[in-house]
Amino acid sequence: MNVAVAQPSDNEELLKFYKNFTSQGLIEIKLDRHNNYFAPYDLHSNEHKTFVLKNDAGGIEGTATFVLKDTLYEGRVTKVAYASDLRVNSNRKAILEWSHHFLPVMNEVMRDYNVKHIFSAIDLSSPIAYNTFVRPRTMKRPMPRYYLYRKLQLVSLHGKYPWAKPPVESLRIRSGNESNIDAIINYVVKRSQFRPFASVWNADSFYRKMERLPGMKISDFIAAFDGNDNVVGCLAPWSGHGIQDYIPLSYSLRAHNFRQFLKFGWLFGMTRRLTKPLVSTGAESPLSFKYLTNIHADNEDVFESLLWRAWESCQPHEFLTYAHCDHDYRLLPPTSWISARQSHALYAVCPPENPMPDFLDPSISQNPEVESFGII
Repeated sequence: MNVAVAQPSDNEELLKFYKNFTSQGLIEIKLDRHNNYFAPYDLHSNEHKTFVLKNDAGGIEGTATFVLKDTLYEGRVTKVAYASDLRVNSNRKAILEWSHHFLPVMNEVMRDYNVKHIFSAIDLSSPIAYNTFVRPRTMKRPMPRYYLYRKLQLVSLHGKYPWAKPPVESLRIRSGNESNIDAIINYVVKRSQFRPFASVWNADSFYRKMERLPGMKISDFIAAFDGNDNVVGCLAPWSGHGIQDYIPLSYSLRAHNFRQFLKFGWLFGMTRRLTKPLVSTGAESPLSFKYLTNIHADNEDVFESLLWRAWESCQPHEFLTYAHCDHDYRLLPPTSWISARQSHALYAVCPPENPMPDFLDPSISQNPEVESFGII
């Protein structure tokens, strides 16, 4: 077996290989990238590199992608990489070969692109992913070290209870437009200084991030203004439909009960239903939702007021989802909203000879920027 860098000509084979894997959490999900395997990576950066492990016949046995991003860390633009789609076939030879090649591949990325840090998000509800990459293992061969950076939740908002608090009356919630976009950008830049590895640090980086999300417009931004006409919060709903769709194959008992609860609440206009799974319909139907991006808020009440407008801007069949780091109290899902959470964790991945990164020190409480469409 050998490792090669994937080319556009490998697209069809990669799509075929990718369809063999499903997410095994509370909902068994198949990810559909339609006709472009590389499209989700383009959402984050123009630079990404996919490595494939091929057998002697040229078939794909494993993949790993490194998305290279310029980020703001300690006031400087720093290049980091996000390792994603770490997948390998279940046969023993492929697993052993991939474990042998992964560390040299990682070192190559760090050397060739002057990458300072590599991160990877792990779905904690998937024991296979956790045991494969994070669990302590034999030290007979050098392997990357996984250091826990932050635990986080993929939060989905499905409705409001009748007693949900209305938006704060003193706030003026407005859509982005040419007259207020500069104020929104300045606010995002100011707040991003307190988020390590943020993707926005000036107007140019703001527009580059927005342009990478197909269909996103200035009018999609929702901002909260206080009595002095200062921006105190913002977010931007965005749909990734057609780029990477999430198709439910089956629901666990817990997830099934939640889906039935949502169906009941829908009768009273409280909730939005979840898509029926493949096992009950025989047809593949993707989940309908919008990501909340560029989330910043001065306090919890501002965030909840922004959620009201975002909820109203969605189609009647769409719910909302966003990434929430533990202990980020401003962005906790409101208790009066009907929500679900899926546990993930962001790990710093380091060569075994490297020391633990400084930002992992427990005294550093700032939460990094994590976008929900970045949890691949």
